[in-house]
Parts: sequence; structure tokens; C-alpha cells
Amino acid sequence: MAERDTARPGGGKRTRRLQRRLHLLAGFVVVLYVYAAPELGSAVVAGVRWVALPLVVGSGIAMWQWPRLRRMTRRRRVSA
Repeated sequence: MAERDTARPGGGKRTRRLQRRLHLLAGFVVVLYVYAAPELGSAVVAGVRWVALPLVVGSGIAMWQWPRLRRMTRRRRVSA
């Protein structure tokens, strides 16, 4: 079991912690956009639309489906 943990860079706990932090940070940016939209410049609006919102959606789906994604990648490694 110890060999498997050392073979994976980062490990599961570290990956989940990073996903949660990115998800919370991007969510905070989206909340700022919603409540301060008239005062923001066009560059900030474009950043929220094309970076922050897709990051929130993608990281949320990844956290939600993480066990399924992990099983799929494990099957591909075994069959390859």
C-alpha cells in the first residue's frame, strides 16, 4: 500500500484540498461579480465569465464525481 501512495504525485488528500480551495476562491470571485457588477470594469467581467465561472463549475463537478473519475483512471492504467 505504501508503494502506491508514493507512486502518485500529490496524493488524494492534497488534491482534494487544492480543489476545495480553488472552488472556494473562484466562488468568491463569482459572488463579488454578482454583487458588484456595475462598478467592475470589462476586464474583470470577462475574467469572471471565462475563467472563474468555468473553474467553479469544473471543480464542483470534479469533487462531486471524484470517486467515479478515480475508478475510471485506475481501470485505464490496469488495462494499458
